[in-house]
Formats: sequence, C-alpha cells, structure tokens
Amino acid sequence: MTKVLIADDEPNILMLAGIMMEDEGYEVLRATNGVDAVSVAAAEKPDLIITDVIMPGMDGFEVCRTIRQHAELSNVPILILSALGDEFNKITGFEGGADDYITKPFNVEEFKARVRVLLNRARVQVAKHRKMEIPKQDTGIQCLDQLLQGGLPRGSNILLMGTYGTGKSTFCRQFMHQGLQNHERCLLVVLDDEPNRVRQQLAREGRRDDDPHAYEKEGLLRVIDAYSWCSGVSGSQERFAVSGALELTQLSSVIMDAGTELGQTVQDKRGGRRVIDSISSLFTHFELPVVQRFLGQIARTAVAFGDVSTLYVLEKGSVSEQVLNNVKYLMDGVIEFNEQGELRVLNMKWASFERRWVRWYQV
Repeated sequence: MTKVLIADDEPNILMLAGIMMEDEGYEVLRATNGVDAVSVAAAEKPDLIITDVIMPGMDGFEVCRTIRQHAELSNVPILILSALGDEFNKITGFEGGADDYITKPFNVEEFKARVRVLLNRARVQVAKHRKMEIPKQDTGIQCLDQLLQGGLPRGSNILLMGTYGTGKSTFCRQFMHQGLQNHERCLLVVLDDEPNRVRQQLAREGRRDDDPHAYEKEGLLRVIDAYSWCSGVSGSQERFAVSGALELTQLSSVIMDAGTELGQTVQDKRGGRRVIDSISSLFTHFELPVVQRFLGQIARTAVAFGDVSTLYVLEKGSVSEQVLNNVKYLMDGVIEFNEQGELRVLNMKWASFERRWVRWYQV
C-alpha cells in the first residue's frame, strides 16, 4: 500500500489531511514536528511526504533539506502545505528540495490531484531507474559534470547567475560547442552582443578548424539576433533577427521559426540545447509579468520538443530579489558563478548534485 507521511503541528490539519489521504486508499503516517517527521520517514520509507513549514524542533524547510541528504529518501516527493503563501517562502521551499507547494486554506480536490500527480511522477521515475539511468548531457565543463554526477539532466531549464565578468557567457559557449561536437541541435539567442562576435568567440572554444557557419549550413546551429532589436540598431543582416517594436511576441515567433529548422518542435522532437544570453536585457525593456510569461513559455517546451536543455543567463544584481525569486521559480536548477572563477550547483529540482564550489575559469 502507498504510504503518505503528514507532518503538521496543527491537530485539525493533521486530521483533515489524514482523512483525505485515507479516502484515496493510502496508508497514513503522522508526525507533529519536524524531528519526528524525519525519524518516521527514515524508519517507514514513505512514498510521499507532506509537511508544514512552521513546526517545533525543525521547520519544514529543514525537513526538506534533511530528507534530500538521506540516501534512501533523496528521491521521495515532498509537498509543502503551509499558510506561508508569499513567493519568498515558496522559493525557499523549492530550493530546499520540495516538489510542490500548496497554501492553506486549500481546495480539497486540487490537493488530492497534486498528491496523485506527485505519486505518479515518482512511480514513473522509479520505473525509468530500473530500466536505465536518467539521460544526461555532458556540459563541456568536466568539474560541473562531476558535481551533477554525470552531466545535466536532459530537458532542464537552468538559470546561470553571477556578477558581470564571472564567465557565464564563456560557460554558455563551451556548453554550445560541446553540443555541436555531439551533433546536437543548438539554438543561440543573442541579446547582449553582436552575433558575429559571438560566432568568433564560439569558434575559439573549439578546434582551429571549427567554424560556426559550417554548423549552420549543416543544420545544427541557429543564431537569433535580438541584440540589434534591444540596442535600437536597424538593418540586421542576420537571417533570424527580431525587428520593429519591442514586443516579446516577436522574439517568441523568431525562436519558433529557428527552432523549427532545428527540429526543436512538438512534431520532430529533436531535442538539443538552447542559450538565452542574457535575460537581464529583457527586464530592462519589459515588465516582470511579461518576461515571466515569456520565460514560462520557453521553459514548458523543453520536454515537448524532445528534451531541449536551456540556459538562461542573468547578471546578478541587475534585478531585485523579488524578480530573481520569480525567475528561480520557473527553473529546474540554478548554477551560481563567483568572482574567483568558481561555480556551484545552487539548486537542482530533479537530480542529485553536490553543492560545493569548484574552480573552472581563469579570472
């Protein structure tokens, strides 16, 4: 029988949630504080954990982090059920390892539906693990692949975050070059630099005979010029370029056109890699809801297009903490860069990782 652990110090919530889970046919385990929740989870190995945030002994965020560090429990889905509904707490929950977050008071049917989704997803993942390893992409950065225990999970949406000059764009070029060497389809959206300059930099990441134009002729690479559009420069010579009024629907349309040629579509599902460098420029020209909707649309196509992995570059300090949290909410993972030429995996929702800093870039 499916086991569901519920941790909450409010007796009424503990009773109500327990009754709902028993009505669904699940065996219910209960804990009234975070310490007991971890102890019960370690002993009983539940199929799902539902936890409140504010509890005595250990709060729900600590429960998430502790569970994720436990070898036998690291893949158990966690649903946070809390009265704390602000975005900061939601982001904190996801960064701690939660898979979903519901705010009290809650709709009973929605609550049951989300539990079913999490349990079904976990069953699928278990079945995949029994048949094969989670598909990974080598990033081109050996130390990062080691932190990710084999590479980036295919179909991930990853935020690259760091101050100016910490190597984020260099990282993106190495990521793209590695994809091209693997004969993967690669889409590069250029917002902060002139496209031909980016091509030259991309060529320097590879062998002397590497030529991005050759990859474009082969149908492996497409470059979108959004730099001229954002900079107000008219007359771009690029085949894929955004022009006219500053509207993100135009950029979405050009990305779709270029992606179609690469086979990054629902029909072809060719997968591959995408880079948007950098989304900081979007926040300069557009309001948060507009950018958030655009990024959400891009992120949702990852699996549908055949597991396309996408990197989104963001200059740290270019947006407020609230905006940053909204962006993180859309991502499957966050990689952080610092001024010492180091990087670390700050968060990864669907895969195991090491959080330590590693040196990869000569400052």
